[in-house]
Amino acid sequence: MDGKPMMAVAVKEFESLLATRRQLGSQTARLRMLRDTLVDVTEFLDTLVEALDDDTPPRTPSSGPADTRPELVTEIRRRAHQMRAVTGAGRTGRGGRSPERPRT
Repeated sequence: MDGKPMMAVAVKEFESLLATRRQLGSQTARLRMLRDTLVDVTEFLDTLVEALDDDTPPRTPSSGPADTRPELVTEIRRRAHQMRAVTGAGRTGRGGRSPERPRT
């Protein structure tokens, strides 16, 4: 019709296609929210690492527990890297936000 290919489908099939389209839209929105959450968490972890990863070791009494800060920093970095790999988001810098996603 008017130079455009057309296809005839039964009403039931058309309704099924519309329902599938709505479901896909809903899932896409949920995935975007999940990605945004992961990006926010990675930014938080980056900030946390910067706060924990200073050059001065914390003072602990000689009889106190060993400093686990280096292990914690390493684990935070590992998890942040893993989340960035999942989301495809690069590091935006200290306190920065990705320009593609405004804060709400």
